[in-house]
Amino acid sequence: MGELTPPEDPEFAADVVVTCMADLLSDGELVFVGLNSHHALLAAAVAKVLHRKRIRIVTVAEGHEPSLADLPVRRSTGDPDLARIGTVLPTVEAFDLAQKGKVDVMFLGPAQVDGETNINVSVIGPLESPKVRLPGGAAAAFILPLVRKAILWNFRHSPRSLVRRVDFVTATARNASNEVLLCTDLCLLRHERSRGAWRLVSVHPWSSLDEVLGSTGFEVVADPSVPVTRTPTREERELIAELDPEGLRLKPFRKA
Repeated sequence: MGELTPPEDPEFAADVVVTCMADLLSDGELVFVGLNSHHALLAAAVAKVLHRKRIRIVTVAEGHEPSLADLPVRRSTGDPDLARIGTVLPTVEAFDLAQKGKVDVMFLGPAQVDGETNINVSVIGPLESPKVRLPGGAAAAFILPLVRKAILWNFRHSPRSLVRRVDFVTATARNASNEVLLCTDLCLLRHERSRGAWRLVSVHPWSSLDEVLGSTGFEVVADPSVPVTRTPTREERELIAELDPEGLRLKPFRKA
């Protein structure tokens, strides 16, 4: 399948994926948000500020429980302001919490994901002579199998991103027992270990079952009457716009 056509309204599309991810968070969870994770940070804010979910947020900037309602999203989710307006939790302490099984949710945006929950944020192409060098996994290999819920995101849904087998296994949850979800620019998927496959949870309003199946390099289990991802409310969209005045969330959904 060729290049996908972005949705006509990038703001609506971005807000759909933000609220889709917000709905995946539950009361009592400790949520870790990493670098370049604007949609994840906005999702955590919607869940906490608007939905009043009792979640705790830890950021890669070493901020613990930042007051997200008071902080517009910056170009880097590693912005030190995320630590200044809350308490400070050093990253090494966050990793220690993960090792003890006390990090409930981790957001992660891999360049490639495959049917076994292997992810790649290292290289595209062979390791010895890669076509592209990616940022690297940091502690992804350590944390991914330990968190109770991994929420992956990739807003370039295509057979080159959702692949039969990743070019390099940076991290994997295939030997873990946690919940793994994947939010893309077309749909929401949940991995079913009993079947060793991804199940289609919902299709975003501008996409379709056929488009999802034709744009995915691994097996997708889908019911014929798959639900449509819900539309954000006016209050949700207003909060998201307020927290993201520069429109950083729109970039993946804009036409080239």
